[in-house]
Order: sequence, then structure tokens, then C-alpha cells
Amino acid sequence: MLLYNYTLNIYIRGVESLERVFVALGSNLSPRWARLSSGREMLKKVSSGGWMESPIYETPPVGPEGQGPYFNQVVSFWYAGTPEKLLHYLKGSEYVLGRKPRGHWNSREIDLDLLYFGNVIESGRPILPHPQILDRQFVLVPLNDIAPEWKDPRTGCYVKTLLSDLLDKEEKIPFRTVVEEEP
Repeated sequence: MLLYNYTLNIYIRGVESLERVFVALGSNLSPRWARLSSGREMLKKVSSGGWMESPIYETPPVGPEGQGPYFNQVVSFWYAGTPEKLLHYLKGSEYVLGRKPRGHWNSREIDLDLLYFGNVIESGRPILPHPQILDRQFVLVPLNDIAPEWKDPRTGCYVKTLLSDLLDKEEKIPFRTVVEEEP
């Protein structure tokens, strides 16, 4: 049985503490593999260690018709900063990596979503935990791969339970593990 240590609070310079964060990555515009790789490299620049990453899955798109399938992944690491600072970094990274505005739930070069910031619950910006985690298999499946025992601070349920509950309510969508970019 794997044991996870998700609750490290080390104060740095008396101001900030290390928090375990979880970030979802997604892309459905070629080259998807390279875009996720670039996203991970951007995130590693602000990681304070404890890096974990799920396999990469190809999943059907959610949103408007005509989109290609997504590559999705979840990563986790220790972060020394505030939720707001990390959110700004994620949005800036999307811009640097070439994301273009296309409207809500449309195709994207790269998507970096902050899922959890330790046990923080916020209703402002960012909303934490991410408000749509509970309804997204493409987030819960890879999250469960790296942190089945993570407890959602809002519901008090483990990730493995959240995934099981979602699969009880809806049909499992087709997931395919990928190991490199495909034509």
C-alpha cells in the first residue's frame, strides 16, 4: 500500500508555506504531446519538489461539436506561494505556450487548471477546490492515479470515492493511455 504525505506545512521566511497542489493539463490541438510536455516544464519551474504525474490519457472532447480528442493529465507538487500567485502563473504559462482565446469549452492549445491548493477552500478567484472536479472523469481518473487517498476539503471524500461515485452516476467514457504523440 502506498502512503502519501499531503499535509506538509513548512513556513518559509515566515510568510509562505509549502502546499500540495494539483493541476490538470489538457490539449486537443497538435502537437498535443509536446504541448503537455511544455506545460509540465513550466510547472516544474515553480515546483518545490514532491513532483508526481499521472499517465496521459486521450479522451473525447467536452463542449461544442467538431473538436478533436484531448490529451489529459494531472500533476502534483509542493508549491511555496499563494493560490492567487499560482493561478496567475498558470494563466501566464498558457499564454506563453500559445493558447489563443476561442471561448468557453472550445479547442485549446493548452489548458492548465488549478484543482486543489492544499486544503484551501475559496469562493473568490481562484475558486478552490476547482468547482467541476466532481463531474469530470477526465480529471478524476488521472487524479486517482496519483492521489487516490487525497481528501477533497469541500466534501471530505477521498478521490477514489469521488471517482467511484461519478462512475455510479454516468457511463465511463473511453480512456486510452498514450505514451507519445500520434499523427
